[in-house]
Amino acid sequence: MTAPREAARAARRILITRSEDDASAWADALTRAGAEAVVLPCIDAEPIVDAALATALRDAARRADWVVFTSRRGVEAFVRLVGTTSTKARVAAVGPATADAARRALGRTDLVGERGTGESLADALIEAVRPARGADASSSPRVVLALAANARDVLERKLREAGIDVERFDVYRTVPTAPRAPRISLASLDVDAVWLASPSAVTGFLNQVELDADVALVAIGPSTAAAIRERGLAVAAEAAKPSFEGLLEATP
Repeated sequence: MTAPREAARAARRILITRSEDDASAWADALTRAGAEAVVLPCIDAEPIVDAALATALRDAARRADWVVFTSRRGVEAFVRLVGTTSTKARVAAVGPATADAARRALGRTDLVGERGTGESLADALIEAVRPARGADASSSPRVVLALAANARDVLERKLREAGIDVERFDVYRTVPTAPRAPRISLASLDVDAVWLASPSAVTGFLNQVELDADVALVAIGPSTAAAIRERGLAVAAEAAKPSFEGLLEATP
């Protein structure tokens, strides 16, 4: 049963400022928590085009047991770098939209995270590879991560802590959305809190929104909180853990 304090916290309108691809998973999770999500993408993605990266990624993918994606952009960037036939590995995706992109591009998706977060995907992947590791303790599954350059390390860290051989490749980067003219009135969005999950999102948010209302700005971690303060704004709360759950718990 949900505690009254948690229910009161969830029953709010929260502005999600992630990229369009990533925002949907958090919006769905907020809905399940009893809150209302308002999505305003404040970051865009651009591919990293590099011959050396393409060669290294292609070689790693051929050796891998799993290739893991946390966004549609990651799938698209992977295919742009190495093509669609460079791996016979199983494919894991953070959520349904990423899974659909992988099926279209690579012809398969073998595992989908339950809650649309890196943490839940790591847990599911650890569980999926456990039988193979149990059969031969000396054999560590080889996992390739195709991620954004400024993506958090929670997924790779949890996998490494579980004894899984992980190679991370940054295949695209996120950048703030361009300035909007005129900017959107924050008051018109009628939200109780704004979730900011990266310094880039802080810049993109301020590029798009006119701060004409007193709304709680909630940071996912120290670097994002610092970016908010550098713009002369107050941080209402900072997540204890850099995750969806951490933001939900921190939201006043």
